[in-house]
Amino acid sequence: MSSGTVGELSGRPSRMALSRVAICEACLDLVQEGALQPSADQIAERAGVSRRSIFNHFADLAELYDAVVEVGLKRCAPLLEEISAHEPIARRVDHLAEVRSKFLEATAAFTRALTAQALVGPSTGQALRVSKYALRLQHQDVERLFHRELAGLSPPERAEVLEAMSAAMAPVLWEHLRRGRGNSLSSARGVMKRTLTAILRDAGVLP
Repeated sequence: MSSGTVGELSGRPSRMALSRVAICEACLDLVQEGALQPSADQIAERAGVSRRSIFNHFADLAELYDAVVEVGLKRCAPLLEEISAHEPIARRVDHLAEVRSKFLEATAAFTRALTAQALVGPSTGQALRVSKYALRLQHQDVERLFHRELAGLSPPERAEVLEAMSAAMAPVLWEHLRRGRGNSLSSARGVMKRTLTAILRDAGVLP
């Protein structure tokens, strides 16, 4: 019986599982500190393990990358509080801008690392897949939040409105506002709210 199975039966994570998580957490911490593509040596030193042990836990960098993303998503999940679709539409827009801006700010370093991986990293495919998955979830959430108001639009118009709203909350736009333009957090959040409001008003669903 493997140590992982023993850990599962006893209700406690196995030593191997704990080591894997420690390696992933170390990688995430390095990314948040500005290392877009942490080396195996950097990760090993931060996690308190040997460089060799990293590749005892992970078959290759692609597997490590997938595990890091999974741990990263779990770390960020509490930031995405659910918004009720029954709130008044103006309140939903305000709440959405607030929640999304907090999430984008907290995950900015992670987003930059994904971008770097997507361009030149050894795990380009995984980086693109994760980015597309996150954007798809955001798109679905916007559709859920404003389904009632957008239901009266034609399918093409509804699709355009949803795409425009998703684009207004895209990580790349947040990066532009915060780092490119140097806007404060509150100012960048205000731009996002104004953009969402303008899109809904142009669609005729917001007074």
